[in-house]
Amino acid sequence: MNEKSIDVLQQYDLDIIRTSRVRGAVLCETRQGCRLLKEYRGALARLMQVQEVLCGLEERTGLAVDRVIANREGELLSLDEEQTPYVVKEWNGGRECNLTDETEVLRGVRLLALLHKGLREADGSAFKEEDSLSEEYERHTAELRRARNYVRRVRHKSEFELSMMRSFDMFFDQAGEALALLSGAGLRAAEAALYPDSWLCHGEYSQHHVLYDGEFAMVTDFMGMRRGVQMADLYYFMRKAMEKQGFRCRLGERMLDEYDRYLPMTGGDRRYLYVRFLYPEKYWKQINYYYNSNKAWVPARNTEKLKILEEQEPERKKFLDFLRRGVI
Repeated sequence: MNEKSIDVLQQYDLDIIRTSRVRGAVLCETRQGCRLLKEYRGALARLMQVQEVLCGLEERTGLAVDRVIANREGELLSLDEEQTPYVVKEWNGGRECNLTDETEVLRGVRLLALLHKGLREADGSAFKEEDSLSEEYERHTAELRRARNYVRRVRHKSEFELSMMRSFDMFFDQAGEALALLSGAGLRAAEAALYPDSWLCHGEYSQHHVLYDGEFAMVTDFMGMRRGVQMADLYYFMRKAMEKQGFRCRLGERMLDEYDRYLPMTGGDRRYLYVRFLYPEKYWKQINYYYNSNKAWVPARNTEKLKILEEQEPERKKFLDFLRRGVI
């Protein structure tokens, strides 16, 4: 981001104290609060849809979100000399949620529950419905099968390939079980019965989008917002935190209790989470990356990741057993 881009700030009624560069943006300390200047590459219509939801959400719940600030002309987008569009957002100058700190993780879960509660009152009719989970899992399972068939034909297997074959049946069986739970009288019909409620979701809720500055917390980056199962947000955040902390069952229990305290979960919510955690998504990612990349040389880090998944499996199974007891 060059100096001409920073000149965009002159189009705003901001009393700027200082600016500093952060990844892909400019952080602005102003007398009106912290702001972020960032290039915008999406459609204006999409930005306006998200902005309308965020304004209503902030008004109803008091949650701090990264609303876009209008310029002096009342426009959400501002152009630099080269006609590149930028936005200025309300921001939190603190740091991202630390997934190794249980207190911060639980606080992130609490924010998500309050966020979901507020989003249930929003009009999501203009937003796209999320893709079918059953179709996604069918593709992933087929990709796992192709990778296994390929590795079986390799004569001199690498350490990664040996590790993959050692653990493959265990994870592949879990994938099949998860997919079976979405089958029956047709995948889409079974999926709808599994979790019938559809509301607006954040779409990308992770530690990178939860910012803390002392007691002040903010949720950011809503451009992935869509209609779907809100538990998808919770699953993604929980999986990231639990992978970081060795998949401790007790941590998972506390995260679910924290969410349920602020937004009670239904049986459908818990069944959905069980299916999501049962499917070996992280294992699929490692195998799929291997299959679609240069197989002549596999980074040692990738092999290490497979070994970590194997090491975490006993704790992961404990958590799956805990989830299963809540849905059966």
